[in-house]
Amino acid sequence: MSGGSTDLGDIHIASGVNERGEGFCTVTASSRDGRVILVGQLSPAEVRQHALAYLEAAEGAEQDAAALRVIRTLELPDELAGAIIIELRNSRA
Repeated sequence: MSGGSTDLGDIHIASGVNERGEGFCTVTASSRDGRVILVGQLSPAEVRQHALAYLEAAEGAEQDAAALRVIRTLELPDELAGAIIIELRNSRA
């Protein structure tokens, strides 16, 4: 892909129903400059799984950041900070 940014800018999900009455979701990902970089369909169950994974990742990122703030406040070495955060991540898994 040339001629523009491929940094993820937006993910849009729209609901739909097919002729057999089955629900589906269309997922469109766009780059920061507005170009569509991915279009696909997922089942409602798959979208729910992705949504849960996004929420878990967001929570983990905030926990990692909070842990790092505490570690830096305590003036612990960077090597120890990395090891602590890795162990916290492993304990969430």
